[in-house]
Amino acid sequence: MVRLALVLSLFAAALSAQPLRVFSEFVRFGPDGEPSDPPSPREILSPALARNDFATFQLLVKGSRGSTSSLWIGQNPENSFQVTLYREKAGRLTKVSEPVEIEGTEVIWMDVWVSRDTPVARIKLEPELYLNQDWVIYPMEVRVVEATVPDTSRPYGVATAMDVMRTFVCGTKLDTRTSRDGGEPATPASLYYRNALADIALAQRAPKEEVQRIFGPCNQAAPENPESYLRIRDYLLRLR
Repeated sequence: MVRLALVLSLFAAALSAQPLRVFSEFVRFGPDGEPSDPPSPREILSPALARNDFATFQLLVKGSRGSTSSLWIGQNPENSFQVTLYREKAGRLTKVSEPVEIEGTEVIWMDVWVSRDTPVARIKLEPELYLNQDWVIYPMEVRVVEATVPDTSRPYGVATAMDVMRTFVCGTKLDTRTSRDGGEPATPASLYYRNALADIALAQRAPKEEVQRIFGPCNQAAPENPESYLRIRDYLLRLR
């Protein structure tokens, strides 16, 4: 048991030493630039993506103080997806172009649009970092699945993914005064809101009692682990 704990500890240390890592949209980071909530987030290597939908990731570039690096996004086949990158500052998102010039440690948001006619296949979508005169490539191969989000309005608003899904499962209401159509997302919460609306569009095709079972009680408090919402999305992405 002690040996296993040591192996896991060394593995975690090796991962944290990597200068380029990919996390889900829900991970929160501490002042040291490491994931703090949850402390052991989901590994993102071969995520499932629905068609006619967005998928959002956070790219953690971990550099030493005073170091500089350049971030690119590689695709194979090329132009398989429309990728938009954002820099977050004081809770606001600003679109940036490749290469993204980074000083020290920073989290860059990667928003991926998968068109309706994208083939069901495995496609390389690899963040590439030029650091210390060398390339660091994060080996991500996404799985485009058969699930296709119906055409629907996707305004940007301010609400958690759980609260958006609660409107479908429990019939609650959201304050829509803060929502707006089109344009660019203003904050990470804008992305949560938009992405969860697409989840609801997929959920219309599922047995509601099954979505309710995965969601849990309507009166539940906000989960301690922000990635717990991904259980619902995992189920919806398996729908055909």
